[in-house]
Amino acid sequence: MRVGLFSFFHNDDFGGVVVLKKNGVLSFLLVCAGYILLLAVVYYPVVFQAMVPAAPDALVPAALDTALQQLQHASGRYPLWQPWVFSGMPTVEAFSYLSGLYFPNSAIAFLHLDGMLLQLIHLLFGGVGMYLFLRHQSAAAAAAWFGGAVFMLNPALTAMLVHGHGSQLMTAAYLPWLLWAAMRLMERGRLQDAGMLAILAGFQLQRSHVQIAWYSWLFMLLLVLFLSFSGRIPLRRLAARWGLLAVALGCALLMSAAIWLPASGYAPWSVRGMASGGGGSAWEYATLWSMHPIEFSTLLLPGIFGFGGITYWGFMPFTDFPHYTGVIVLLLAFLGGWSLRREALGRLFLFVALLSVLLSFGRFFSPVFDLFYHAAPFFSRFRVPSMALIMFSTVAAALAAHGAGALFRVCPETLHKPLRWASLAFALLLVVMLMLGAGGVGENFFRSLFPPPSAGSFDLVWMVNRVRWELIEGAALLFALFLAIAAGLLWLGIKKLIPFHFAIHLLLAVALADLAFCSMQIVSPPPSSLRSASLVNRESFRPALQPDAVTSWLARQEKPMRIYPAGPLFSENKFAISGIESVGGYHPAKLARYEQFLAGTRNLASLGVLKCLNVGFVLTAAPVEHPSLTLVKTGDLQRIGGPQKTWIYRLEGTMPRVWSAGRAVGVADDGELFRLLEGQGGEESVRSGEAVFVDESSPLAGKTFSPAIIMKSERDSESALIELSAAGEALLVQSEIFYPLRWKADIDGHPVAVERLNGLLRGVVVPAGTHRVRFVYDRSSFETGRMLSFAGFGAALLMLVAGVFTGGRGSEEN
Repeated sequence: MRVGLFSFFHNDDFGGVVVLKKNGVLSFLLVCAGYILLLAVVYYPVVFQAMVPAAPDALVPAALDTALQQLQHASGRYPLWQPWVFSGMPTVEAFSYLSGLYFPNSAIAFLHLDGMLLQLIHLLFGGVGMYLFLRHQSAAAAAAWFGGAVFMLNPALTAMLVHGHGSQLMTAAYLPWLLWAAMRLMERGRLQDAGMLAILAGFQLQRSHVQIAWYSWLFMLLLVLFLSFSGRIPLRRLAARWGLLAVALGCALLMSAAIWLPASGYAPWSVRGMASGGGGSAWEYATLWSMHPIEFSTLLLPGIFGFGGITYWGFMPFTDFPHYTGVIVLLLAFLGGWSLRREALGRLFLFVALLSVLLSFGRFFSPVFDLFYHAAPFFSRFRVPSMALIMFSTVAAALAAHGAGALFRVCPETLHKPLRWASLAFALLLVVMLMLGAGGVGENFFRSLFPPPSAGSFDLVWMVNRVRWELIEGAALLFALFLAIAAGLLWLGIKKLIPFHFAIHLLLAVALADLAFCSMQIVSPPPSSLRSASLVNRESFRPALQPDAVTSWLARQEKPMRIYPAGPLFSENKFAISGIESVGGYHPAKLARYEQFLAGTRNLASLGVLKCLNVGFVLTAAPVEHPSLTLVKTGDLQRIGGPQKTWIYRLEGTMPRVWSAGRAVGVADDGELFRLLEGQGGEESVRSGEAVFVDESSPLAGKTFSPAIIMKSERDSESALIELSAAGEALLVQSEIFYPLRWKADIDGHPVAVERLNGLLRGVVVPAGTHRVRFVYDRSSFETGRMLSFAGFGAALLMLVAGVFTGGRGSEEN
């Protein structure tokens, strides 16, 4: 019997009215209650102690989202440009501030759920999706619940939540739902199934983690292909079902158009687009987090390459978690694969698992990865090959559930022989472990492999290596322990010392305890692990998002004026909350040109560069002395780690936000540009405020311009109006970031070209006389995408509702 979400309802004989099936609803509530209890145990600090992530990936959206909410409330429109970090950058295009474009958020906004609770709800949602997917495959209820729990306890998902990667987690939660909906559509071919798939796939895309969504759709389409060619669906019905599938996925793409349409234009301008623009460096960037085949042993031994943080000594740049599955889950998965070996679904799971592993190897086994890198759309923009293992972990959860179901059905006596062989293998394992442990042979061998940790003293290096060995030793002992428990429970059941099914239930509980223990090590690292806690109390988090002595003082100063947070303060984003514009900040998808500018100027470490960028104040974490810097304030900047004593200096002679240049000087390359901006070029005739540097090929190079009087200058986040007067042709410079894809200019209503000046800023040539110059951010791509999103959602709802109320006959059932 096929079971799914609609199986909790049935059509009454009188008029097709939908009524509840009491037993189905009760069962569903019990499933959810079990998952909630499991989440409450594993995420106890989050649920009961109000702990939140302290990682930059959590703080960045928290600070910027607060500022953008304030901006949206003040302007009455969805903000597309924020001026507070990196001198200004896009929002939606750079995948920032997307919560308002995720339709489910609008439905639950009245509940005022905090971000962590919302992520846990999505994790619960993912577990329920896996349960329904397995029940649709006729898996037993207990086995299906186990599969959903295994999916939820995936350490990768735990790390996403704990380290502030909420979009990854919430996107991944939709994966089993897509599989469930696609399977229903291909097997039943009903209109409401297409509508349900469209809504689920659209919501997933709106969560906007491209790589996770890409792997989810790959898995879903492979499922559709395997079902199509399994022979279970008559050929004459395949065309109609593929048609419904195409319509459903088309609606899903439309639902996410408000994000993907603007973002697709921004990609070539972003630092990530620069990194994936082709060539060897792009390939190196794309394969940074490749999973070495040897490191795949963390599936069974989570600590064999360190558990993450400073203890990690594997082949990736760094990581905070192991890709752990557990020996019992893997054994059940093998059993599940064997039980499905003659079915299309079993072959699909085997293929997807193998493909995900080969993709995760990246540069360590490149043939498969290279094929996708060069041929698959968007794949070259990803940089974490190991993220492909989200498909493997989903397969492992599904196969483990089928393995559990096979155990429930098996005759206990048939397990005598496999258990005997398992006992011999376990005995051999114990002998090997004793031999390695004797005389410190194993420890000496692994210590010879450990690379030097990035530690500051010999004692700390020794301690890190000691913890690394203890992690390996502990992982081996836990592996043996759980293997022994599994064998012991099966033996007790076979010998009828306890009921066999009860023994299986205990076995599944032990498997979940194993995964839960691993996840709890990620949530709350013990002090002996040398890994810093990623969660902090919400109360300690709150001051980092509230005004303090430094930000309050800066907010009162004359604007527009930027700040330069020097040294350890450079990546701080909390200034945005008080409306303070910074040339620094933290964002993983900043403009590529700005990244080049930072690299060429050693992170803007030049007063000449800062003056060019309209920096009025320099903030330091220690006192400095310079004739151009005047100390005006000291105070505490409240950061997530506590108060930071901060010195604020006024920078004398900085350029205004809008000014006119006397002449333009051409330069050959960025190196010459940076030397001139920093005052290192030896050009006595080039003085601040008198020259703007452009490419030598520009018709502006070498020209002299008339001085202009700036009579009026007004601006908001997405527009600026400047009135000026000049006796001759003038060159107007606005100290704002050059991004001509969206920022357009006109003079007295007539469009004009925007020039890139000083390598980074906007400028326009203005004819003689008095004129009004307007800079406006082009919202057309976003607004078009938003209309398409509503249209796609409306079409998906129409399919769902029409299918339900017309009997759902998109095509005949098998």
